[in-house]
Amino acid sequence: MTMLDGNFGKIVEFEESVAGKSGAPWINSSNNLQVSQITMLAALLIAVIGNDGLLDMISHAKDGGASEGGAYFYALISSLCLVFAWWITLTAVVKLTIRKTPTNAFLGVVTAWIIFVVVRFLLDFVIVEAEWVVVWANRDLVMMGQLMKEQMTQAPGSHVCIDETDCYGINQNFRLWWSLYLTFAVLGGAYGTSGERPIRFVAPFLLIMLVVMLIARHPTEVSYNTDTVVIKLLIAMGYALVAYYLAFRYSSNNEEYMVNRLRSYLAMSAVATFFFAILIMDPPGFVKSLAELLGGTPAQSVSDEIIAGEYVPSTMDKLAGNGIEASQWGGLFVNLIIATAGCVLGFGIGVVLAFGRQSDQPFFSIPSVAIIELVRSGPLICWLYFAVFLMPDLMDPFYNAEDIIRMLLMFGIFGGCYIAEVLRGGLQAVDSGQKEAAAALGLSPMQTKMQVELPNAVRTTLPSIISVFIGLWKDTTLLFIVNILDFFKLAKDLPNSDLRFLGDFLEPLYVTAVVFWVFAFYLSRVSMKVEKSLGLVREGGGEAA
Repeated sequence: MTMLDGNFGKIVEFEESVAGKSGAPWINSSNNLQVSQITMLAALLIAVIGNDGLLDMISHAKDGGASEGGAYFYALISSLCLVFAWWITLTAVVKLTIRKTPTNAFLGVVTAWIIFVVVRFLLDFVIVEAEWVVVWANRDLVMMGQLMKEQMTQAPGSHVCIDETDCYGINQNFRLWWSLYLTFAVLGGAYGTSGERPIRFVAPFLLIMLVVMLIARHPTEVSYNTDTVVIKLLIAMGYALVAYYLAFRYSSNNEEYMVNRLRSYLAMSAVATFFFAILIMDPPGFVKSLAELLGGTPAQSVSDEIIAGEYVPSTMDKLAGNGIEASQWGGLFVNLIIATAGCVLGFGIGVVLAFGRQSDQPFFSIPSVAIIELVRSGPLICWLYFAVFLMPDLMDPFYNAEDIIRMLLMFGIFGGCYIAEVLRGGLQAVDSGQKEAAAALGLSPMQTKMQVELPNAVRTTLPSIISVFIGLWKDTTLLFIVNILDFFKLAKDLPNSDLRFLGDFLEPLYVTAVVFWVFAFYLSRVSMKVEKSLGLVREGGGEAA
């Protein structure tokens, strides 16, 4: 009974923090808890049997076309919010909290009802009104675009193809899966060096993978072999878990300096994975020659036999042939590649420009200042148009780059200029004593900059650097303006892909918003974990780092 009273005591504390402290003369310390229990019970009854309560919500959802499970979920969550709104309202009225803490009482009641209205509106749209078939039917399209989708799912003899007798082309899906396997391995290894309990990584990771596999297996309007995709996702998950286990064991059994060395190797592996993903999509000539040397026959040379189903090319045959040109990339893959380029290339360019701007030599400082000020003075969309119309004239004598490659370079330069200014502030904050100590130890100027100044600058400016990365990720939506078939443009055009979907333009846009928010939120959480490990979330943590 004591434990029960203690729990109710916490509820009363929460109630007072939301609705305010009691100002009624009939409320005292002896009956305060009982009155709170009565208001909670009254709120529960109103939300269940009252007008527009739980039962009415179930009927409304079913009449609107929601499934039985969806109707009960909609009614349950909405009713819980309604209980909370009535509880706070009744508490404010019965206990006259407006007499003692009027501002708190007013804000608490208004906020409670806003929560109910917003949650019910969102659930009503998501579960009752929205037609999500347009998204389910095109989920592979928005992931990789039409041209990539054809080469990933429509190949004779490929297990990814649903009806192998009605498929065409040369299947290239291994190129994406290889990149995904490496990404998952690096991701698992990075979390393994964090030093946190395994459950903190394994539980959320398995939950996320379960959701992804359920989305992949959803039977509505599927255009690929779901079993094969789930198996490949399980393989990727296995790579991540094995890498996490190995990194965790290594970190638990070795000194901190060895763990830091492993982290640096993982960071370099992440950068290498980015470049591998670009190269494997459309391999250069030396990769094709090496594949031929190892026995591969260029797949395009036997394309007629492949389309007829008479010949199933091996992976080596595909590597010896042509890959997927950058002009054929599309969907979320493009956003991820270009945003990663803005982060990876941008950070490298930013380091060079930051040190160049600080240099005493005009040969380095003047070009660095000129590039930074020029690029930062113009909006990104102008530089994207520059990449489309003017950059080819500058690059053609050296390299005939396609549109997406030029976008990739432009994002790297644009992000690099902003990161350079962030790092410059961090470099200026490095204590001069550390530089003097590095010189006393015999470190060269370059070693001092890379091993002393840069790590300290990154530590102190990490939140700002992550903010730049998040901004670059969201700015990839501007690609549709220059006619790049990115995730946002494909989602925006989905209602035009079938007469059944005309008018269903809100659903794809909501999904796009959620996807972009998820990635941005993940980046911010990663940043907070890194800051915590560096001691930057505590007072005086900068000195500790």
